[in-house]
Amino acid sequence: MPTETTPNIHKIIKEKPISGTERKILLLVIGSTFFTALVTVFIFYRSLFFDLDDRLLSRSDAIFSMLLSRIPPQSITNLNTPADAATDTYKRTHIFLEDLRKTTNVRYLYTVKRAAGGEPIYVVDGLSPDSEDFRSIGEPVEREIIPIVARCLDGQSMRGERTMDTSWGIIIPACEPIKQDGNTIGALVIEFDVQSFVNNTRRTALICLAFSFGVAILVTTVTALLLKKVSGPLYRKLAYTDLLTGVFNRNAFELDLRHMAAGDAEGLVILVCDVNRLKTINDRSGHAAGDAHIRVLAHLLRNQFKDLGKTYRIGGDEFTTLLRDITIESLEERMLKLCSIAEKITIKGFQLTFSYGMAVFDPGVDETVHSALNRADANMYLYKKKFKYQQILREMG
Repeated sequence: MPTETTPNIHKIIKEKPISGTERKILLLVIGSTFFTALVTVFIFYRSLFFDLDDRLLSRSDAIFSMLLSRIPPQSITNLNTPADAATDTYKRTHIFLEDLRKTTNVRYLYTVKRAAGGEPIYVVDGLSPDSEDFRSIGEPVEREIIPIVARCLDGQSMRGERTMDTSWGIIIPACEPIKQDGNTIGALVIEFDVQSFVNNTRRTALICLAFSFGVAILVTTVTALLLKKVSGPLYRKLAYTDLLTGVFNRNAFELDLRHMAAGDAEGLVILVCDVNRLKTINDRSGHAAGDAHIRVLAHLLRNQFKDLGKTYRIGGDEFTTLLRDITIESLEERMLKLCSIAEKITIKGFQLTFSYGMAVFDPGVDETVHSALNRADANMYLYKKKFKYQQILREMG
Protein backbone atom coordinates (compact mmCIF):
# COMPACT_ATOMS: atom_id res chain seq x y z
CA MET A 1 0.00 0.00 0.00
CA PRO A 2 1.26 3.53 -0.73
CA THR A 3 2.29 5.62 2.24
CA GLU A 4 2.41 9.09 0.74
CA THR A 5 2.31 11.95 3.19
CA THR A 6 -1.17 13.34 3.79
CA PRO A 7 -1.45 17.10 4.53
CA ASN A 8 -2.52 18.21 7.98
CA ILE A 9 -6.27 18.62 7.44
CA HIS A 10 -6.81 20.28 10.85
CA LYS A 11 -4.35 23.04 9.92
CA ILE A 12 -5.90 23.52 6.48
CA ILE A 13 -9.40 23.80 7.98
CA LYS A 14 -8.26 26.17 10.70
CA GLU A 15 -6.50 28.49 8.27
CA LYS A 16 -9.08 28.14 5.49
CA PRO A 17 -10.34 31.54 4.26
CA ILE A 18 -14.00 32.30 3.75
CA SER A 19 -15.30 30.17 0.93
CA GLY A 20 -17.27 31.45 -2.02
CA THR A 21 -20.47 29.92 -0.63
CA GLU A 22 -19.93 31.49 2.80
CA ARG A 23 -19.19 34.84 1.16
CA LYS A 24 -22.43 34.58 -0.82
CA ILE A 25 -24.34 33.75 2.37
CA LEU A 26 -22.87 36.75 4.19
CA LEU A 27 -23.58 39.05 1.25
CA LEU A 28 -27.11 37.68 1.08
CA VAL A 29 -27.61 38.36 4.81
CA ILE A 30 -26.25 41.91 4.48
CA GLY A 31 -28.25 42.60 1.33
CA SER A 32 -31.45 41.15 2.77
CA THR A 33 -31.06 43.16 5.98
CA PHE A 34 -30.47 46.42 4.14
CA PHE A 35 -33.20 45.71 1.60
CA THR A 36 -35.66 44.98 4.42
CA ALA A 37 -34.57 48.15 6.21
CA LEU A 38 -34.95 50.28 3.08
CA VAL A 39 -38.36 48.83 2.28
CA THR A 40 -39.47 49.33 5.90
CA VAL A 41 -38.25 52.93 5.92
CA PHE A 42 -39.87 53.58 2.53
CA ILE A 43 -43.21 52.16 3.66
CA PHE A 44 -42.97 54.08 6.94
CA TYR A 45 -42.04 57.26 5.08
CA ARG A 46 -44.82 56.91 2.51
CA SER A 47 -47.46 55.97 5.07
CA LEU A 48 -46.65 59.08 7.11
CA PHE A 49 -46.99 61.32 4.06
CA PHE A 50 -50.18 59.61 2.92
CA ASP A 51 -51.60 60.18 6.39
CA LEU A 52 -50.42 63.80 6.32
CA ASP A 53 -51.98 64.33 2.88
CA ASP A 54 -55.30 62.93 4.10
CA ARG A 55 -55.31 65.17 7.14
CA LEU A 56 -54.33 68.28 5.19
CA LEU A 57 -56.88 67.50 2.50
CA SER A 58 -59.60 67.34 5.14
CA ARG A 59 -58.40 70.60 6.69
CA SER A 60 -58.17 72.40 3.37
CA ASP A 61 -61.67 71.27 2.36
CA ALA A 62 -63.03 72.49 5.68
CA ILE A 63 -61.29 75.86 5.30
CA PHE A 64 -62.45 76.33 1.73
CA SER A 65 -66.05 75.48 2.59
CA MET A 66 -65.93 78.02 5.41
CA LEU A 67 -64.26 80.84 3.48
CA LEU A 68 -65.47 80.76 -0.10
CA SER A 69 -69.04 81.63 0.76
CA ARG A 70 -67.86 84.52 2.94
CA ILE A 71 -65.36 86.17 0.65
CA PRO A 72 -67.23 88.76 -1.40
CA PRO A 73 -66.28 89.01 -5.09
CA GLN A 74 -65.61 92.71 -4.49
CA SER A 75 -62.58 91.74 -2.37
CA ILE A 76 -61.07 90.44 -5.60
CA THR A 77 -62.34 92.74 -8.30
CA ASN A 78 -62.22 96.07 -6.42
CA LEU A 79 -58.79 95.72 -4.80
CA ASN A 80 -56.01 96.59 -7.24
CA THR A 81 -53.39 98.82 -5.60
CA PRO A 82 -51.79 99.05 -2.13
CA ALA A 83 -53.91 102.15 -1.48
CA ASP A 84 -57.02 99.93 -1.57
CA ALA A 85 -55.87 98.43 1.73
CA ALA A 86 -57.58 101.36 3.44
CA THR A 87 -61.05 100.29 2.20
CA ASP A 88 -63.55 98.51 4.42
CA THR A 89 -63.73 95.62 1.93
CA TYR A 90 -60.02 94.93 2.33
CA LYS A 91 -60.06 95.38 6.09
CA ARG A 92 -63.00 93.00 6.64
CA THR A 93 -61.51 90.39 4.32
CA HIS A 94 -58.05 90.69 5.87
CA ILE A 95 -59.36 90.35 9.43
CA PHE A 96 -61.41 87.35 8.40
CA LEU A 97 -58.43 85.63 6.71
CA GLU A 98 -56.03 86.48 9.54
CA ASP A 99 -58.34 85.15 12.22
CA LEU A 100 -59.01 81.96 10.31
CA ARG A 101 -55.30 81.47 9.58
CA LYS A 102 -54.50 81.66 13.28
CA THR A 103 -57.44 79.44 14.20
CA THR A 104 -56.58 76.72 11.69
CA ASN A 105 -52.82 77.04 12.27
CA VAL A 106 -51.90 77.29 8.59
CA ARG A 107 -48.77 79.15 7.58
CA TYR A 108 -50.17 81.27 4.75
CA LEU A 109 -53.73 82.06 3.73
CA TYR A 110 -54.34 84.62 0.98
CA THR A 111 -56.26 85.53 -2.15
CA VAL A 112 -54.79 86.12 -5.62
CA LYS A 113 -55.89 87.21 -9.06
CA ARG A 114 -54.39 87.94 -12.42
CA ALA A 115 -52.93 91.37 -13.14
CA ALA A 116 -53.63 93.17 -16.40
CA GLY A 117 -50.63 91.43 -17.91
CA GLY A 118 -51.90 88.00 -16.80
CA GLU A 119 -49.32 87.34 -14.07
CA PRO A 120 -50.65 86.21 -10.66
CA ILE A 121 -50.59 88.89 -7.96
CA TYR A 122 -51.55 89.09 -4.31
CA VAL A 123 -54.86 90.61 -3.28
CA VAL A 124 -55.53 90.04 0.44
CA ASP A 125 -52.82 88.47 2.60
CA GLY A 126 -53.90 86.79 5.83
CA LEU A 127 -50.62 87.72 7.56
CA SER A 128 -50.33 90.66 9.90
CA PRO A 129 -49.14 93.80 8.03
CA ASP A 130 -46.08 94.03 10.29
CA SER A 131 -45.03 90.48 9.40
CA GLU A 132 -41.83 90.12 7.39
CA ASP A 133 -43.58 87.88 4.86
CA PHE A 134 -46.63 90.12 4.42
CA ARG A 135 -47.54 90.91 0.81
CA SER A 136 -49.44 94.01 -0.26
CA ILE A 137 -52.10 94.25 -2.94
CA GLY A 138 -50.60 93.91 -6.40
CA GLU A 139 -47.28 92.27 -5.37
CA PRO A 140 -46.33 89.37 -7.68
CA VAL A 141 -46.78 85.84 -6.45
CA GLU A 142 -43.52 83.98 -5.78
CA ARG A 143 -42.19 82.00 -8.71
CA GLU A 144 -42.23 78.63 -6.89
CA ILE A 145 -45.98 78.74 -6.23
CA ILE A 146 -47.04 80.20 -9.61
CA PRO A 147 -47.72 76.80 -11.33
CA ILE A 148 -50.28 75.88 -8.64
CA VAL A 149 -51.85 79.34 -8.53
CA ALA A 150 -52.01 79.69 -12.33
CA ARG A 151 -53.93 76.44 -12.74
CA CYS A 152 -56.31 77.51 -9.99
CA LEU A 153 -56.87 80.87 -11.68
CA ASP A 154 -57.74 78.88 -14.79
CA GLY A 155 -60.63 77.35 -12.81
CA GLN A 156 -59.09 74.12 -11.44
CA SER A 157 -59.30 73.13 -7.80
CA MET A 158 -55.79 72.24 -6.69
CA ARG A 159 -54.77 70.11 -3.72
CA GLY A 160 -51.14 69.57 -2.80
CA GLU A 161 -50.18 66.05 -3.80
CA ARG A 162 -46.58 66.42 -2.67
CA THR A 163 -44.37 68.72 -0.64
CA MET A 164 -42.78 71.77 -2.25
CA ASP A 165 -39.31 72.87 -1.16
CA THR A 166 -39.53 76.66 -1.51
CA SER A 167 -37.23 79.52 -0.52
CA TRP A 168 -39.51 80.18 2.48
CA GLY A 169 -39.67 76.56 3.64
CA ILE A 170 -41.21 73.20 2.85
CA ILE A 171 -44.95 73.51 2.23
CA ILE A 172 -47.95 71.66 0.90
CA PRO A 173 -50.25 74.07 -1.02
CA ALA A 174 -53.95 73.93 -1.76
CA CYS A 175 -55.94 76.32 -3.95
CA GLU A 176 -59.60 76.88 -4.80
CA PRO A 177 -61.01 79.20 -7.51
CA ILE A 178 -63.15 82.18 -6.48
CA LYS A 179 -65.96 82.67 -8.99
CA GLN A 180 -68.51 85.32 -9.92
CA ASP A 181 -71.37 84.51 -12.26
CA GLY A 182 -69.63 81.26 -13.18
CA ASN A 183 -66.35 82.96 -14.11
CA THR A 184 -63.10 82.58 -12.17
CA ILE A 185 -62.05 85.98 -10.90
CA GLY A 186 -59.45 84.94 -8.35
CA ALA A 187 -58.30 82.15 -6.07
CA LEU A 188 -57.98 81.37 -2.39
CA VAL A 189 -54.60 79.83 -1.52
CA ILE A 190 -53.56 77.85 1.57
CA GLU A 191 -49.96 76.93 2.36
CA PHE A 192 -49.44 74.32 5.07
CA ASP A 193 -46.06 74.44 6.79
CA VAL A 194 -44.59 70.91 6.91
CA GLN A 195 -40.95 71.86 7.49
CA SER A 196 -40.76 70.38 11.00
CA PHE A 197 -42.71 67.29 9.92
CA VAL A 198 -40.31 66.63 7.02
CA ASN A 199 -37.26 67.26 9.22
CA ASN A 200 -38.54 64.89 11.91
CA THR A 201 -39.45 62.27 9.32
CA ARG A 202 -36.05 62.48 7.68
CA ARG A 203 -34.35 62.29 11.06
CA THR A 204 -36.44 59.24 11.95
CA ALA A 205 -35.57 57.62 8.61
CA LEU A 206 -31.85 58.24 9.21
CA ILE A 207 -32.16 56.76 12.70
CA CYS A 208 -33.91 53.72 11.24
CA LEU A 209 -31.21 53.31 8.61
CA ALA A 210 -28.46 53.70 11.21
CA PHE A 211 -30.21 51.16 13.42
CA SER A 212 -30.59 48.85 10.44
CA PHE A 213 -26.90 49.26 9.67
CA GLY A 214 -26.10 48.24 13.24
CA VAL A 215 -28.47 45.30 12.98
CA ALA A 216 -26.86 44.31 9.68
CA ILE A 217 -23.41 44.35 11.29
CA LEU A 218 -24.71 42.32 14.25
CA VAL A 219 -26.53 39.80 12.07
CA THR A 220 -23.52 39.48 9.75
CA THR A 221 -21.19 38.93 12.72
CA VAL A 222 -23.49 36.31 14.23
CA THR A 223 -23.90 34.64 10.83
CA ALA A 224 -20.13 34.59 10.31
CA LEU A 225 -19.60 33.03 13.74
CA LEU A 226 -22.30 30.45 13.10
CA LEU A 227 -20.86 29.66 9.68
CA LYS A 228 -17.44 29.23 11.24
CA LYS A 229 -18.85 27.02 13.95
CA VAL A 230 -20.88 24.95 11.50
CA SER A 231 -18.45 24.95 8.58
CA GLY A 232 -15.48 23.77 10.68
CA PRO A 233 -17.06 20.37 11.46
CA LEU A 234 -18.59 20.36 7.99
CA TYR A 235 -15.20 20.85 6.32
CA ARG A 236 -13.70 18.17 8.54
CA LYS A 237 -16.49 15.81 7.64
CA LEU A 238 -16.08 16.56 3.94
CA ALA A 239 -12.30 16.21 4.21
CA TYR A 240 -12.54 12.88 6.02
CA THR A 241 -15.64 11.32 4.42
CA ASP A 242 -15.85 9.33 1.23
CA LEU A 243 -18.68 10.88 -0.77
CA LEU A 244 -19.71 7.66 -2.54
CA THR A 245 -20.05 5.41 0.52
CA GLY A 246 -20.23 7.67 3.56
CA VAL A 247 -17.40 5.84 5.36
CA PHE A 248 -14.06 7.46 6.22
CA ASN A 249 -11.75 8.19 3.28
CA ARG A 250 -8.03 7.76 2.60
CA ASN A 251 -7.19 11.14 4.17
CA ALA A 252 -8.78 10.09 7.44
CA PHE A 253 -7.01 6.69 7.29
CA GLU A 254 -3.54 8.16 6.77
CA LEU A 255 -4.13 10.85 9.40
CA ASP A 256 -5.24 8.26 11.99
CA LEU A 257 -2.18 6.13 11.26
CA ARG A 258 0.14 9.12 11.65
CA HIS A 259 -1.41 9.96 15.02
CA MET A 260 -1.12 6.38 16.16
CA ALA A 261 2.08 5.77 18.15
CA ALA A 262 3.76 2.38 18.08
CA GLY A 263 2.47 1.56 21.56
CA ASP A 264 -1.07 2.49 20.56
CA ALA A 265 -0.97 0.12 17.60
CA GLU A 266 -0.27 -2.97 19.70
CA GLY A 267 -3.22 -5.38 19.46
CA LEU A 268 -4.68 -3.50 16.51
CA VAL A 269 -6.50 -5.83 14.10
CA ILE A 270 -6.51 -4.81 10.45
CA LEU A 271 -9.21 -6.03 8.08
CA VAL A 272 -9.03 -5.35 4.35
CA CYS A 273 -11.79 -6.09 1.83
CA ASP A 274 -12.56 -5.49 -1.80
CA VAL A 275 -15.39 -6.33 -4.21
CA ASN A 276 -14.98 -9.43 -6.35
CA ARG A 277 -15.48 -9.21 -10.13
CA LEU A 278 -15.82 -5.44 -10.07
CA LYS A 279 -14.39 -5.04 -13.59
CA THR A 280 -16.85 -7.62 -14.94
CA ILE A 281 -19.74 -5.84 -13.20
CA ASN A 282 -18.65 -2.47 -14.63
CA ASP A 283 -18.22 -3.88 -18.13
CA ARG A 284 -21.54 -5.71 -18.22
CA SER A 285 -23.86 -3.54 -16.14
CA GLY A 286 -22.13 -0.17 -16.06
CA HIS A 287 -20.19 1.76 -13.45
CA ALA A 288 -23.40 2.66 -11.59
CA ALA A 289 -23.81 -1.05 -10.82
CA GLY A 290 -20.18 -1.26 -9.65
CA ASP A 291 -20.70 1.80 -7.43
CA ALA A 292 -23.80 0.13 -5.96
CA HIS A 293 -21.75 -2.94 -4.99
CA ILE A 294 -19.13 -0.70 -3.39
CA ARG A 295 -21.77 1.23 -1.42
CA VAL A 296 -23.48 -1.92 -0.13
CA LEU A 297 -20.19 -3.48 1.00
CA ALA A 298 -19.29 -0.23 2.80
CA HIS A 299 -22.70 -0.31 4.51
CA LEU A 300 -22.20 -3.92 5.66
CA LEU A 301 -18.71 -3.24 7.03
CA ARG A 302 -19.70 -0.06 8.81
CA ASN A 303 -22.73 -1.66 10.48
CA GLN A 304 -20.87 -4.84 11.40
CA PHE A 305 -17.91 -3.10 13.06
CA LYS A 306 -19.20 0.33 14.14
CA ASP A 307 -18.72 -0.55 17.84
CA LEU A 308 -15.21 -1.94 17.37
CA GLY A 309 -13.47 0.50 15.04
CA LYS A 310 -13.52 2.56 11.88
CA THR A 311 -14.00 1.57 8.26
CA TYR A 312 -12.15 3.47 5.52
CA ARG A 313 -12.43 3.42 1.76
CA ILE A 314 -8.76 3.67 0.73
CA GLY A 315 -9.11 2.90 -2.96
CA GLY A 316 -11.64 2.26 -5.70
CA ASP A 317 -13.25 -0.83 -4.15
CA GLU A 318 -10.75 -1.35 -1.33
CA PHE A 319 -11.76 -0.99 2.29
CA THR A 320 -9.70 -1.14 5.47
CA THR A 321 -11.19 -1.52 8.93
CA LEU A 322 -9.06 -0.83 12.01
CA LEU A 323 -10.42 -2.83 14.96
CA ARG A 324 -9.82 -3.01 18.70
CA ASP A 325 -10.81 -5.50 21.37
CA ILE A 326 -11.40 -8.39 18.99
CA THR A 327 -9.46 -11.56 18.26
CA ILE A 328 -8.70 -13.00 14.86
CA GLU A 329 -11.00 -15.91 15.66
CA SER A 330 -13.93 -13.66 16.56
CA LEU A 331 -13.28 -11.55 13.49
CA GLU A 332 -13.29 -14.65 11.30
CA GLU A 333 -16.70 -15.63 12.69
CA ARG A 334 -18.06 -12.19 11.96
CA MET A 335 -16.70 -12.25 8.43
CA LEU A 336 -18.27 -15.64 7.72
CA LYS A 337 -21.57 -14.21 8.92
CA LEU A 338 -21.05 -11.14 6.74
CA CYS A 339 -20.32 -13.32 3.70
CA SER A 340 -23.52 -15.24 4.39
CA ILE A 341 -25.46 -11.97 4.40
CA ALA A 342 -23.78 -10.81 1.19
CA GLU A 343 -24.69 -14.04 -0.62
CA LYS A 344 -28.36 -13.09 -0.29
CA ILE A 345 -27.82 -9.71 -1.96
CA THR A 346 -28.06 -9.37 -5.74
CA ILE A 347 -27.36 -6.02 -7.39
CA LYS A 348 -27.95 -5.44 -11.11
CA GLY A 349 -27.89 -9.17 -11.77
CA PHE A 350 -24.70 -9.87 -9.83
CA GLN A 351 -24.44 -11.49 -6.40
CA LEU A 352 -22.50 -9.36 -3.93
CA THR A 353 -19.23 -11.11 -3.14
CA PHE A 354 -16.01 -9.81 -1.68
CA SER A 355 -12.58 -10.99 -0.62
CA TYR A 356 -10.99 -10.17 2.70
CA GLY A 357 -7.79 -10.56 4.65
CA MET A 358 -6.76 -9.77 8.19
CA ALA A 359 -3.66 -9.33 10.31
CA VAL A 360 -2.77 -8.31 13.87
CA PHE A 361 -0.15 -5.63 14.44
CA ASP A 362 2.85 -7.37 16.02
CA PRO A 363 5.63 -5.07 17.32
CA GLY A 364 8.08 -7.92 16.96
CA VAL A 365 7.34 -8.25 13.26
CA ASP A 366 5.87 -4.94 12.11
CA GLU A 367 7.80 -1.68 12.23
CA THR A 368 4.68 0.29 11.27
CA VAL A 369 0.97 -0.31 10.88
CA HIS A 370 1.54 -0.31 7.13
CA SER A 371 3.60 -3.48 7.54
CA ALA A 372 0.64 -5.21 9.17
CA LEU A 373 -1.59 -3.74 6.48
CA ASN A 374 0.60 -5.31 3.79
CA ARG A 375 0.23 -8.70 5.48
CA ALA A 376 -3.55 -8.27 5.58
CA ASP A 377 -3.43 -7.37 1.87
CA ALA A 378 -1.46 -10.46 1.08
CA ASN A 379 -4.01 -12.62 2.93
CA MET A 380 -6.85 -10.93 1.02
CA TYR A 381 -5.24 -11.71 -2.34
CA LEU A 382 -4.85 -15.35 -1.29
CA TYR A 383 -8.57 -15.34 -0.52
CA LYS A 384 -9.27 -13.71 -3.90
CA LYS A 385 -7.23 -16.36 -5.75
CA LYS A 386 -9.19 -19.03 -3.92
CA PHE A 387 -12.46 -17.34 -4.91
CA LYS A 388 -11.40 -17.15 -8.59
CA TYR A 389 -10.36 -20.80 -8.55
CA GLN A 390 -13.72 -21.86 -7.09
CA GLN A 391 -15.51 -19.72 -9.69
CA ILE A 392 -13.61 -21.43 -12.51
CA LEU A 393 -14.52 -24.83 -11.11
CA ARG A 394 -18.20 -23.83 -10.95
CA GLU A 395 -18.12 -22.61 -14.55
CA MET A 396 -16.39 -25.85 -15.69
CA GLY A 397 -18.77 -28.06 -13.69
